[in-house]
Amino acid sequence: MNIAGMSTAMSNLQTQTDHSVKSHNLAKDHMEMVGEQVMQLIDSVTPAVDLSSPLGQNINTRA
Repeated sequence: MNIAGMSTAMSNLQTQTDHSVKSHNLAKDHMEMVGEQVMQLIDSVTPAVDLSSPLGQNINTRA
């Protein structure tokens, strides 16, 4: 195999590797951003009602 052909093949492989790494990093960053948004959404949800509270146990049906 000649040196020029080997150099071209290695350059193409390096370009493909660089592209794969960049794509992976973009996907990872996007997933981290979405995960942070999900955590903020979960934190913003109102807490559940205390089940030991008598609130809502009696219904006035004569009103």
